[in-house]
Parts: sequence; structure tokens; C-alpha cells
Amino acid sequence: MTQPADTAKMPVFLHTTIEKKQINVFFTNRTAQPFQGFVRYRIERADGRTRGNLRDEVKVPASTTVRLIFFDRRELHERKERLCIELFDEGGVCLQRTTAQGKGLRQPKLCDPKLDTAVFLRAGRVFVSVRAACYAENVTLSCGGYRFSENGFSLFAGEEKTVELLGAKADFAGAVTATSAFDRK
Repeated sequence: MTQPADTAKMPVFLHTTIEKKQINVFFTNRTAQPFQGFVRYRIERADGRTRGNLRDEVKVPASTTVRLIFFDRRELHERKERLCIELFDEGGVCLQRTTAQGKGLRQPKLCDPKLDTAVFLRAGRVFVSVRAACYAENVTLSCGGYRFSENGFSLFAGEEKTVELLGAKADFAGAVTATSAFDRK
């Protein structure tokens, strides 16, 4: 299991337990307020394509941990798949991403995510949009000496992320390069 964020500091978060036959997904709300949002589950094949997609509405009282769902660990193992889980607040903002593969599951072979970038101007600022055809691990953007508002992220199949190109002027005409773990293997 990979957990990109330090859950010890998070007021609401997902966590998984791996048992002999199943992977359990839990949600913890450490706040004094009830939480409302949704969780999206995807099962990704070894080639990065999605086999299943499920959305689960989440309403959890304050200071509570609940089990949301469980998945058959043996089936994921036999198919060499991974479970990708995303937590969103009610406004659709992604709060956490995590994956679960279970003991003994091999990391799926990374496929070429065919990263597509587009540069555009919004309110006098320059932004870069990146889209992945399949799962893209550790996407890194580069463009001369420019920095980005966010760099080094993962994208699920079909997901698009927009980041700001810091310090670029409205007349920017450079090229942005996107690479992933697939390109660095």
C-alpha cells in the first residue's frame, strides 16, 4: 500500500488494511464536524487501463472511523491489478489519493501514458494542462528555468491536471516537456 500523505496530520483521511482474503477501506474523520464528500475507487490493470470505476458517497459523523467497502484481494492478485482510491470533499476537491495492491502483488508494468500538454493563458497568468491516457506515475514538468506551482504528481487514466507556470509572462512561447516514471525506467 502506498499512502502519499502523512495521515497523522490530516483531519480526514482514508486508510486500508490488508487481510488474507480482502482489502478493507476505512475513512477516519478526526474533526468536530461531520464530513460529507465522496470516494472514487478504480481497479487498474497491469497495462494502466481501468477495469472498474465506483463512486461512493461518504457521510461520516465527527470523531469517527467507519469501514466503507472491501475488495477481494485474491482476485486483484490473480489479475495483477491495483486498487486506486481517491477522497473528495463535497465541492469535488481531491483531498487524498492512495493505492492498495496487497501483499505479494507485483507493481504493474508501467505503460506509456502518452502525456499530452497544453499551455494556455488565464487572467494574465500562464497555465499548463497535462493529461494521461493511462496511469502515469511521478509526472514531472520542465520548461527552461521556469518553476511550476506543483510538480512530481501521479495521474490516473484519463485524468487531467492544471498547474501554473510560475514567472512566465503573457507572451510566453516556450515548450513544456512532461515525463513520467515510464520515461525514466
